[in-house]
Amino acid sequence: MSQAFLLVGSPKGTKSSSRVLGGYLMSKLAAGGMAVGEMSVGRALHSEEEMGRLLAEVEAAEIIVVAFPLYVDQLPAPLVGALETIAEKRTAATERGSEAEARPRQKILAIVNCGFPESFQNEPAVATMRQFAKQAGFHWAGGLALGMGGAVSAKPLEKLGGRVRNVVKALDLTAEALLRDADVPDEAKELMAKPLIPKRLYYVFANLGWKRQARKHGVHGQLRARPYA
Repeated sequence: MSQAFLLVGSPKGTKSSSRVLGGYLMSKLAAGGMAVGEMSVGRALHSEEEMGRLLAEVEAAEIIVVAFPLYVDQLPAPLVGALETIAEKRTAATERGSEAEARPRQKILAIVNCGFPESFQNEPAVATMRQFAKQAGFHWAGGLALGMGGAVSAKPLEKLGGRVRNVVKALDLTAEALLRDADVPDEAKELMAKPLIPKRLYYVFANLGWKRQARKHGVHGQLRARPYA
C-alpha cells in the first residue's frame, strides 16, 4: 500500500490538469522516499472491486491528496460520491470502535483548479473538503487553489515554462512540508493563488479556445444565441 495516495477527481482522469498537478506533487514525495500511488474517481466507480481497492488505499495511506477541477463552485459529482463512500466506511468503523482505535493519524489535502481567472473562486470547494476531513476523521492539511487552470491544459508542468513557476514552487514547498510531517505552508497557498498570466491575456486565450471548440462542433454561429430570452 502507498504512504501517499493521489485521488484524481477529474472526470478526464489521467488526461487532466488535476492529474498533472497532483502527479507532480506525488513525484516529489516519491523522490523524498515515500511510496506513492494514485487512482481516478472514474476508475473507482467502475466496479465494486475498484472501489474496494480505493477504500483500502485510503485507509492505508498516511497522506491523501485529492486533486480536482471546480464544477461551477463545487466538487464534481463523481468525486462527491466517492468521498461519501469513504466517509460512510470510516464512520461505520468509528462506531464499531476497533478500527478507529488502531487507525493512525492521516493527513488529507486538496488541490483545486478552476477555469476562472481568480483563484478565490475555489474557496467554497476548499471549505467543503475541510468539512469532509473533519467529519470523516482526517487531519486537514490544507488546500491549494489555482485559478486559470485552463492554462495548464493537462500538459506536464516541466513543459510549460515560466508561467507555472509559482505553481511548481508551491508544490515543491508542499512536498517538503509533507515529508517532514508538516501541513501545507501558507507560502505555498499564496504562490498557488497567483495568476499564471495577466487577466486580460487569459481572457483573449480563453475566448479563442471557446471559439475553436465551437467551430469544431459546428456551432460557431450560435455563440450569442439566447434561446430563453
